[in-house]
Amino acid sequence: ARYLNCGYLRNYTPDSDRTIREIREKIAPLEKNGIKDTKALFTLANQYSRLGTIYIEKRLWGLAIENYEKAIGYGKDTPGVYYSLGLAYANRGSEKNDAADIDRAEANYGKAIAMQDDYYDARNALAILLFYHKNEKDRAIELMEGVVARNKKHYIARFTLGRFYYETGKLSRALSIYEDLSSDLDKLPPSRIISDYKSNARDNIQRILTEMKKQKGD
Repeated sequence: ARYLNCGYLRNYTPDSDRTIREIREKIAPLEKNGIKDTKALFTLANQYSRLGTIYIEKRLWGLAIENYEKAIGYGKDTPGVYYSLGLAYANRGSEKNDAADIDRAEANYGKAIAMQDDYYDARNALAILLFYHKNEKDRAIELMEGVVARNKKHYIARFTLGRFYYETGKLSRALSIYEDLSSDLDKLPPSRIISDYKSNARDNIQRILTEMKKQKGD
């Protein structure tokens, strides 16, 4: 399945199961005794949000959705929660080929963006959803062009836009995106993630140049 997370997922450890138990031990007495003040609401909202994040990391989309929705119900009405809820719906919808979940993902990404206009991770995730699962490629490309124009330091968005151009046959545009990206990455201090980005950009450039050469040969 195509995981629609843009690098969000991480490997989890057995400690996450212990964390889940600890969180549920905090939640149980609050819900059992009745919620009597805003402090209890705040605690419940945050603890359910933490559970949602753990379940996303474990790729347990249904449980992630359940817990994020509880977090929202208890008042954690934030862009980050809506974005994460969108990720859970998007991945479950992708795995099950469920159009309703894809629509729910789109709606939650939209809420995150409406609350925080410069939430570029949410815009990137929405564009991927539109491109691959809603067959709205022009809208997805326009969305990513806007992100790249506003924030060239969002390197994932530039990779996404390059990929969209490549997959729609716009090889020259894709090549330009990756060449500019590679040049900008070369100016950054070294790190593992930057090294990975640079390697991916170089690989994409080489692939496109090879395809363009073959096209000219034909």
